[in-house]
Amino acid sequence: MGFNSGFKGLKTMSYTHCRQSFFEKFRIFKMNITRAIKEVNKRTLRKVTRNMVKRVDKCIEMNGHHFQYLM
Repeated sequence: MGFNSGFKGLKTMSYTHCRQSFFEKFRIFKMNITRAIKEVNKRTLRKVTRNMVKRVDKCIEMNGHHFQYLM
């Protein structure tokens, strides 16, 4: 067993994800997004909604021009 034989196994392990099919990667991606969405709580959603309404109102007030500096 030579010096490089240990690295061959490590390389194989590190490139395992490359062998996954597009559909398997997509399935995992979708699963991760679904899990993240389920973790968002109602309080956070309310804060995001209020913030978005404020930004839309400010955008309308500024006729679509830059408004972030006013926030």
